[in-house]
Amino acid sequence: MNQDRLSHFHGGLVLRHHKKASCEKPMLPAGLPEQLVIAIKSSRGHTSEPVVAIGDHVFKGQVIAEPEDSLGTVYHAPTSGLVVAIEERQTASAEAKQAVCVVIEPDGEDTWLTRPEKLKLPASAQEIIAQISAAGIVGMGGAGFPTHIKYHATQTDTAPTLIINGAECEPYISCDERLMLDEPEAIVRGTVWLLKAAQANRAIIAIEDNIGGVKKQLDAAIKKLELVAQGFDLSVIKVPTIYPTGGEKQLIKVLTGIEVPSGLTPLSVGLIMQNVATAKAVYDAIELRKPLISRVITVTGDAIESPRNYEALIGTPFQHLLQLAACDFQDLDKLIIGGPMMGYAMPHADIGIEKTTNCLLALPADCTKPEIDAMPCIRCGDCVKVCPQELLPQQLLWYINGNDEHNDLEKAREHHVFDCIECGACSWVCPSHINLVDFYRFAKSELTYLDHKKAKAQQAKIRHDEREARLERIKAERQAKRRRKTAKLSNKKDAKAEMSAVLARIKQQEQAKVDDEG
Repeated sequence: MNQDRLSHFHGGLVLRHHKKASCEKPMLPAGLPEQLVIAIKSSRGHTSEPVVAIGDHVFKGQVIAEPEDSLGTVYHAPTSGLVVAIEERQTASAEAKQAVCVVIEPDGEDTWLTRPEKLKLPASAQEIIAQISAAGIVGMGGAGFPTHIKYHATQTDTAPTLIINGAECEPYISCDERLMLDEPEAIVRGTVWLLKAAQANRAIIAIEDNIGGVKKQLDAAIKKLELVAQGFDLSVIKVPTIYPTGGEKQLIKVLTGIEVPSGLTPLSVGLIMQNVATAKAVYDAIELRKPLISRVITVTGDAIESPRNYEALIGTPFQHLLQLAACDFQDLDKLIIGGPMMGYAMPHADIGIEKTTNCLLALPADCTKPEIDAMPCIRCGDCVKVCPQELLPQQLLWYINGNDEHNDLEKAREHHVFDCIECGACSWVCPSHINLVDFYRFAKSELTYLDHKKAKAQQAKIRHDEREARLERIKAERQAKRRRKTAKLSNKKDAKAEMSAVLARIKQQEQAKVDDEG
C-alpha cells in the first residue's frame, strides 16, 4: 500500500500527546505484588467459572477459570501461590463494576506448571486457533473480545487482509508504541501466526507518524519492524496522528478507503484487525507456550514522578504500579483507567489490572477538568464536525434527554447511537460543557436492557404458546382416547346384543324343533 494513497475519516481532533516522558525509556518488569486480584470476566459481561478453590496452591500458567459460554475466556494463574479469596470485588471497568475475582497470594517462587519439554508448533489454522483459545488471548486494544472467535468466522470468498493496529492515538498512552520499539520481532512473528490462522495473504502494521512525540523513535520502530518483516507480505504504514485514528473503523478508512457498514464487522469487508499487543500475545502463546498472564501498561500523569511502561502480571493492583512509578499520593486527585478521552475514574487503587488495561493515568487537582454545570445545547453543530462516525450528536441528545414529547430512545437507535465509539470528541468541543458521551452510554445501556426484556418476553410468550399448544394437544389426545373407548364399548354392546339375538334365535329354533317332534 502506498503511503501517499491514504484516505481520511470524517472529523477527529488534533490533541497534545503527553507521551514523551513515558515512551522514551524502555519498559520494565513490574515484579510480584503482595496479591494479585484477577477479575474473571470478559467483553460484554461474559463471565468464567472458577476451577480452583480457596486454599488451593496454584502454579504459574495453571488454568484458574473456564468460560461459561463461547464468548467467555480462559484465565490462568500469573504466578505460583495460594488462592486466598474468590469473591466479588470492584474491577478495572467503567463505574468499577463488581465481578468475581480470584485473589492469589504469590509464594515468591514463580514456579511454572509442568509443560512439555519439546515445543510442537501448530501445523494448521485450526491448531493455531485452538492454541490462541487455550491461552486465553483477547483483543488487548480495549474491547477484550476473544481473539480466536474472529478466526473461526473467516469464511469469506477471498482471503482477508490482516491489519495490526499500532496507532495508539489517545494522549498519555504509549504502551503499544513502547512494545513496538522493544519487541518488534515478537510482534512480526505473532502477526505471521495470525496470517496463517486467518489463511490471509497480506498484513499491514499501522503506526502513527509521531510516535511518542519523538521522530527518532518513529524511525527506529519502523526500521525494526521492516527489518524483521523481510520475507513476509507485511508492510509498515505510517498514519496521521489524528484522534481517534486508532479506532477500528477509522483506521480501516484511513488505510483502505473502505467504510465498514453500520452494525457489521470488518470481516464483512474482508478485513481482520488486531492490536499489536494481541499479536505479541499470540507469539508468546505459540512459540513460548506462555498464556496471556501479563501485559504492558503505561503508568503516567502529572502526579507521577517517573512515567514509564511496565510489563505487569494480570491482577497487579494499581497501588503496586503507582508506587513503582513514584506517584505523589498526596497530590493525587483522580486515577483514570485509559486516557483522558475514553478513560474512566477509579474509586481506589486496590483494584487489579485486567487483560485490556492499557494505562493508569494519575492526575492532580490542577490537571483535572473542573466541574462546570452543563448549559442547554445551543445547536452549534461543533460536535457534528468532529464526530468520526458521522453521527448527529446533538440530535441524539435531543432524543435521549428531551422532554416527554421528544424523549425517544428508539429514535436514538434509528439515528445509530450504537455506532458511537464513545471517543469523547463531541464532549471535548461542546461549548455548553455537556458530557454527551454519558448520554450515549446511558442510551445504549438502556436500549440493551430493553432488548433483553423484550427477548425475555418473547421467550416467555413462546413458552406460553408452546404450553397452550401442548395442553390443547393433550386435551385432543384425551378426547380421542375417550371416543375410541366409547366406540369400543359401543361396539362391545352391539356385539353382545347381536350375540344375544343369535342365541335367542337358536333357542327359538330348538324350541320349535322340540314342539314339532312332540
